[in-house]
Amino acid sequence: MLTPLVAATSAGVLLLLGGLLQVADAPGPLPGSLLAAGWTLALVAAVTGLLVLAAVLRTALGRRGAPTAGCVQHARPAWRQALLDFGVLPYLRRRHLATHPEAAMTPCSPPDTLAPCPARAGKDRTPCSD
Repeated sequence: MLTPLVAATSAGVLLLLGGLLQVADAPGPLPGSLLAAGWTLALVAAVTGLLVLAAVLRTALGRRGAPTAGCVQHARPAWRQALLDFGVLPYLRRRHLATHPEAAMTPCSPPDTLAPCPARAGKDRTPCSD
């Protein structure tokens, strides 16, 4: 996908330089060589551009249709749950612990709650058995 862009840019620069040198009557084979290289790169840009276009078209036609409504309906709750589990709750836990360091969670605290362990609430440092 990068080849057509690089080849077209290089072709433009070489054609411009070759044309300017040719107009300025520069001696030697340099202007002709620059023009030949520019036209060669223009051909490379055109061929690779057509190949990229064909690949994009093939990819677009290979997909047989848009996602079904059932697929979207199933994915939305899963996405929301993942957002809650991996985004919102860890943020809330960090904020809660920053403002209330005495409510630090212990291994017995369920991972999806902000409530401290009952033994921790009574200032008992022993881990919970439940």
